[in-house]
Amino acid sequence: EYATFLEWLREADLGELNAIADEHEALHESWSLPVAGPSPEWVAMLEGKLDELGKGEIETPIRNIGDRRVIRRRVWVAAASVVVLLSTGAILYMQRPSIDKTSVVKGQGLVVPVFSQTTENPAGSGQKELELADGSKVWLNAATSIKYPATFTGSERVVELSGEAFFEVSKDAGKPFRVLIKDAEVEVLGTHFDIMAYENEPVSKTTLIDGAVRLESDATPFDLKPGEQAIVHYPVSGVGEPQVEVKEVDANAVLSWRKGYIDLTDADLQTAMRALKRYYNVDIQYAQGVPETHRITGGLILQDGLQHNLEILEGFFEGLHFKSNGKIVTVTR
Repeated sequence: EYATFLEWLREADLGELNAIADEHEALHESWSLPVAGPSPEWVAMLEGKLDELGKGEIETPIRNIGDRRVIRRRVWVAAASVVVLLSTGAILYMQRPSIDKTSVVKGQGLVVPVFSQTTENPAGSGQKELELADGSKVWLNAATSIKYPATFTGSERVVELSGEAFFEVSKDAGKPFRVLIKDAEVEVLGTHFDIMAYENEPVSKTTLIDGAVRLESDATPFDLKPGEQAIVHYPVSGVGEPQVEVKEVDANAVLSWRKGYIDLTDADLQTAMRALKRYYNVDIQYAQGVPETHRITGGLILQDGLQHNLEILEGFFEGLHFKSNGKIVTVTR
């Protein structure tokens, strides 16, 4: 995050620095920061930027106070506070691949979410419930993490998700709720919905249970109705643009994971094995010559255990065998 900040600083103009200052002022009272001096690397860079872009606007010259250099200027103080956040472990996201969701200029402001909290639910675990500062509730599936601020300030509520979660968002018309996922984001006011966005899956899925949500992928927004699912298909090898498909689905099947059931609707072998990897915290190995398989529709009950479910998969995928040895599952023909 610090390296990204330096990269951004090289191209920042005075207006962007003022936007950072505005964001700092809005959040300042909720931050608890230790006293720490900024890094000389970015100090020198920022001094050069201020000299270049802010000639005639600096109220007093730079002066030394102990081993710290201070400029009596609102932009300087705000930028310094951002870097102190970085140095104390808070997470500042200035850019993301494909869709730059966190450094988008809206009017005169720069949207810079600061995620100071992270909750993880590791592979092999049952679901975990979390309540956010606004009263919204989130249930995390296995192998899932969510990043969020300690308190929601400003004009919107923003979190970032990797994995799968069910959201019960508190209504607040003045503060839209946004979930950042890979190459897309979901915006709501108050609703119930499920998002599956694992980093190792070729698709992400946003399913609306009730209320209304909008999925934004690249420049195209998709408004969902209850019972609809938006599927973002990611390009193979990262070449090309993600494609979005919207269809009606069975909400009970989508939410079956909350009842300890692994849904395998229209799943191929790799999809099924990735699910086992998440739910039982195992590694999957494929023997040479394992063929492409047909797609299946079925399900597995988590409490039945890994070995029993591997036997069921052998019935689903005829001609294949699944062997468990500790934390390794081997697929052979």
